[in-house]
Amino acid sequence: MNRIRTILAVGRKEFTEVTRYKDWIPGLIIWPLMFPVIYILSAVGLAGPDQGGLNTFKEIAGTTNYTAFIAVGVMVYMWVNTMMWTFGTFLRQEQRRGTLESLWLCPIKKIDILIGGALVNIFIGFTYIFVSMVEYTFIYRMNFSGNLLEWLAIFIVMIPGVIGFGMIFASLVLWLKDANIAVQLVRGLVMILCGISFPISVMPEWMQALSKIFPFTYGIEAARKVMVEGEGIKSASSQIITCLIVSLIYLIIGRLVFVLVERKVKMEGSLERF
Repeated sequence: MNRIRTILAVGRKEFTEVTRYKDWIPGLIIWPLMFPVIYILSAVGLAGPDQGGLNTFKEIAGTTNYTAFIAVGVMVYMWVNTMMWTFGTFLRQEQRRGTLESLWLCPIKKIDILIGGALVNIFIGFTYIFVSMVEYTFIYRMNFSGNLLEWLAIFIVMIPGVIGFGMIFASLVLWLKDANIAVQLVRGLVMILCGISFPISVMPEWMQALSKIFPFTYGIEAARKVMVEGEGIKSASSQIITCLIVSLIYLIIGRLVFVLVERKVKMEGSLERF
């Protein structure tokens, strides 16, 4: 019960900050609109003036609706990127404010601080998804298949993976005092390897093998099957199960890394180093 109170207290504090400082709202509206444009325009050019390239695209991707194909990939990427960035740098923000040491002196489980911060990050992430769906539907005139519960299920199974990566990034903050480079590296790899704007089958085999280590690859495939191809949640069950398994593996790895780094920081007394 005490741990739940701690998590809710941290979450309430983060929610107060998010609702008080609203500088993130313009980005919430603009980024979902602007981010997929370059990929969609590239697809229009590759399709050719007579749209002859769509037949090749359909053979590879299973659909000619390349705008929705790209939009779903971009939406998942933006959701993952937002959550990894905010969750992974949460402790760094506390460090810059001078409150990290005070939090660490509290007689609470340190992992609960991260979980409390994750609650607000999950809320912001799903807000991005909602805004993206509204904008893609009414501005880009995209029609998505499936229903709300199926969409939510796909994103929920990716949450443990995002939190796992976030714990690793948070550990880097405690150890190296910065996680920006690691976050930039991982989100770059996700953009390249997870097929946000193209089917991963067009990549070389070694890159396809690398893409399988990320749970988001399976999440994007499942989202496209349900939201673009209209095949239903059952047809995407293998991707969803694999995504959940890989996500849980990253969650376990992230937890272990955080425990080890927390112990190292305590032994060295290096928490106050900026």
